[in-house]
Amino acid sequence: MSAISHLPTTADVAPLAKVSGAPRPLLLHDPTALGRTDEATVLSLPRPPAPMPSPEPVIPDELETLARKVARGALEVLGGTRPLQQMARMLDARSYERLQLRSNLVRSIEQTRGSASGGRTGSSASRLHRNVLIRSVRICPITASIFEVSVVAAEQQRARAIALRIERWRGQWRVTELQIG
Repeated sequence: MSAISHLPTTADVAPLAKVSGAPRPLLLHDPTALGRTDEATVLSLPRPPAPMPSPEPVIPDELETLARKVARGALEVLGGTRPLQQMARMLDARSYERLQLRSNLVRSIEQTRGSASGGRTGSSASRLHRNVLIRSVRICPITASIFEVSVVAAEQQRARAIALRIERWRGQWRVTELQIG
């Protein structure tokens, strides 16, 4: 006996297919029953249309300028060569407070090191001529009004990575997240 002869008949399968909602299986006891001969028939199925790519939001030109200003300014605030108040218009309240806390911590560490070395700090002279060089800026659109930016900045002795999240808020661009590595 062959395997085809053991297949159930359509009368046995039809009630199951109707109840389960599954398509009925094609039972071929006789290949000529469906009008087929020994030759295989190939049906060409139409291809679904390719999905249209979603349009990316346009990146405004002023975002790169803002990212460069904030990155340079934040590093200068941490270095003690720029007052923190100059960053108030570009940062939201939470980022401003976090930058203030971090700059206070950096200053207290420098004061502790200075008092431990007898009041001589070699960093005060180098702070006057601090030069921050922005190496690269990468902007990634999240929505039309939210962008994430990564900045690589080089100082005198090290390079830093800075991550920013810039959002449109009350008609102007504001940094809502600021992470300095």
